Amino acid sequence: MPDQSRIRVPVLLGPTACGKTAVAVRLAAHLGLDVISCDSRQVYRYMDIGTAKPEAEQLRAAKHWLIDIVDPSEYYSAFGFARDAGALIRTLHEQGRAALVCGGTGFYFRCLSEGLGPQGPADAALRERYYKKVEQQGSESIFGELEALDPQYARRIHPSDARRVVRALEIYHTTGIAVSDLKQHTRPPEDFEFRIVALTLPRAELYRRINDRVTGMARRGLWDEFQGLRDRGFNEESPGMLCVGYHELFDVEKGEASLPDALEKVKRNTRRYAKKQLTWLRHQLPASARFMEPGGYEGIRSEFERFLAGAPSAASDQS
Repeated sequence: MPDQSRIRVPVLLGPTACGKTAVAVRLAAHLGLDVISCDSRQVYRYMDIGTAKPEAEQLRAAKHWLIDIVDPSEYYSAFGFARDAGALIRTLHEQGRAALVCGGTGFYFRCLSEGLGPQGPADAALRERYYKKVEQQGSESIFGELEALDPQYARRIHPSDARRVVRALEIYHTTGIAVSDLKQHTRPPEDFEFRIVALTLPRAELYRRINDRVTGMARRGLWDEFQGLRDRGFNEESPGMLCVGYHELFDVEKGEASLPDALEKVKRNTRRYAKKQLTWLRHQLPASARFMEPGGYEGIRSEFERFLAGAPSAASDQS
């Protein structure tokens, strides 16, 4: 039974291209919800096509939050999401409105719902960039950055300990929290209660949708959007430009790949990303989460409707 003293927060998660946005917009209309985007790519301005942001009509149909909030040159962390989403949920609740958290960035939701674990997240691309710099210039070349960001931790390690220096920088840039402060941010919010529905599709169908989506992005002007970002000064070092769908296009710009070949790489990398999302959903969500297909909209709506009304999950009735 939902705790009547806590803010009830419906959550719709799922891999890329599974149909989350369409379901979320219908839920928003039927249940009177705002939508809080839980997507680490859609936070970036000017990156509309390659991140599959909601269409203008969908944005008009439902109020969306945490989309277009930082430039591609800026880092936006899981901790930042948890802070911003938590504040939004509380503000909307005070105004008598409810929010649906919707997206595919599992670590963002985990940080919101559970607090940030002391081990911190991983970002392989960011880590690789730092190790390349270490290889070319030595570990001291990045130690100064750590001293500026987390002087307390920097005093505890040697400047030549590249592994610890890189890990500390990786944690800072993915969470917004210094390693020396990380353990203070592990407490989950006590005033929220979440009901999670995870959207799933047969893998073959999901992969077909991903391939079709990337083909559609190309038709809608993904390359032009990439060039527009380059004209604004964003480059391979910009956090937003590390996203799948953009990073692969630098090879085209440099003459190292054709656009069709780069788009095939985007498809492949997106499929790999979706596979990682599915693995996270299966292994990291609580047992109370319900896995449903997007075509079963009425069941999804009923699940959240009951939850918002204070009733137990339909799954509880069937057990």
